[in-house]
Amino acid sequence: MSDLSRFAINQITTRDWSLKEAVDGYARQGAAGIGVWMDYLDAAGVNAGARIIREAGLFVPCLCTSAWVNLAERSAFDAAIAENRRRLDAAAEIGASCLVVVPGGLATGERDLQAARSRVESALEILLDHARSVGVALGLEPLHPMYAADRSCLSTFAHCLELTKKLGEGTGIVADTYHCWWDPFFAQGLREAGSEHILTFHLGDWLVPTRDVYQDRGMIGDGVIDFAFYRSVLDEIGYDGPFEIELFSKLDWWTRDGAETTRISIERCAPLVGARK
Repeated sequence: MSDLSRFAINQITTRDWSLKEAVDGYARQGAAGIGVWMDYLDAAGVNAGARIIREAGLFVPCLCTSAWVNLAERSAFDAAIAENRRRLDAAAEIGASCLVVVPGGLATGERDLQAARSRVESALEILLDHARSVGVALGLEPLHPMYAADRSCLSTFAHCLELTKKLGEGTGIVADTYHCWWDPFFAQGLREAGSEHILTFHLGDWLVPTRDVYQDRGMIGDGVIDFAFYRSVLDEIGYDGPFEIELFSKLDWWTRDGAETTRISIERCAPLVGARK
């Protein structure tokens, strides 16, 4: 019997399931946790969603995602800060360990990437007290550089680790193989971060060819990433946190029945997510 006690399925993997359908479907097949998306939680209602998750006994490694803060107009920036406080409150209500920070790329018409990154750092500083007060970490997720202009200007593990160390308590890193496998610093970055700075570890494979820059992540084992190597690095640093499969897959897994996607996700991930060796 596989040890799935650390394993969660991010609900975007079964895009067409509601929160309740995902909770029931994952629990039925033995997954221990669910990564929740804000849109699905809002659709269910935060209090009702929290009850659904709690009654199923699933843990919640993260709430996805923060509202984008790369907005040049002050009123829009302030509104995004308020929305992120709401999302931190929602994360606390469902028992999520962190809110995944995806802050946006360049503001409309902007070309100054450093200014965008400075704006993100300012937003994190503003949100940090609230995050600490509700007991939900700000989970900085380095996204692949192809998203730097539109989705996130946090593009490397090293940058996120630097910010985490600078900001201190209440922050950490959401490490994702899909976004970081290419980075020569990734393995060393995991070692430098240590287990204390890694909040959750996302699993997704890189397909060759990749047919869509956003929604063509591969099922574990279907692409080129050496998952066993990264698992060995995590064991080396004493990581005992969660593992979470997260697939955006409009050409494949989103076209399949959610139960099939769940079953195969568990089969492929089971050898990688057990107790530390």
